[in-house]
Amino acid sequence: MSQLDLASAAGTTARHLSFLETGRSRPGKDLILRIGEALGLPLPERNDLLAAAGLPPAFPAHDLGSQALEPVDGVLDKVLNGHEPYPGWVVRHPFTVVRANAAAEALFRGLTQLSPSQLIDAWFGPGPFRDRVLNWPDVTRAGLIALRHAAAEADDTETIGLLRRAEALTRDLPITPDLPAGPSPVICPVFKLNGQVVRTISAVMRFGTAVEVTTSQLRIELMYPADAAADAYFRAHRPK
Repeated sequence: MSQLDLASAAGTTARHLSFLETGRSRPGKDLILRIGEALGLPLPERNDLLAAAGLPPAFPAHDLGSQALEPVDGVLDKVLNGHEPYPGWVVRHPFTVVRANAAAEALFRGLTQLSPSQLIDAWFGPGPFRDRVLNWPDVTRAGLIALRHAAAEADDTETIGLLRRAEALTRDLPITPDLPAGPSPVICPVFKLNGQVVRTISAVMRFGTAVEVTTSQLRIELMYPADAAADAYFRAHRPK
């Protein structure tokens, strides 16, 4: 964004924004929050802007399981449990699986025990996931694009490091300018499980109006069967 564009979006003038950049003026809390909103910054970065101006944070941060996030925990449990027998899991930025239902644990053993770097290795590197996904190159390209978007949005060293790790693991992946157009409207894994082809389609849920740091960093990833055969497979292999 140009200085003029940012000033306009934040409801101030380019002259005043220039004074803020050079230290000739000190911003108030309201203007900092408007600038953070205009830039689309994640809530932790908005708190960082406030701290840089000597102001207290505007967005609280609580742990899952705390009383403050009891409503959020309730939603996560209801969505994951209600999604059975299909896999579902909750990811906290940048790449930590904090919760998974029984179907997800059956499909990806130990999912919630993996560190972010281990999860990158499992998803992008050689191993059981790659061996079981028939369209692994397409899924990997889509995953890299999503990870690049996350790194650009957050601009933190951890996310950038995870992106570099994923790129190193996939450096031999053929480069194509666009993702292929296939029969499915969404690029999702096509598994070979117990000798059966299992086609999936996934959707992501977020707390779009979050004003608390942890809640703003959560996304619920839900995997669905893409056809009747996949639906029958998941129902037949529902964890006891």
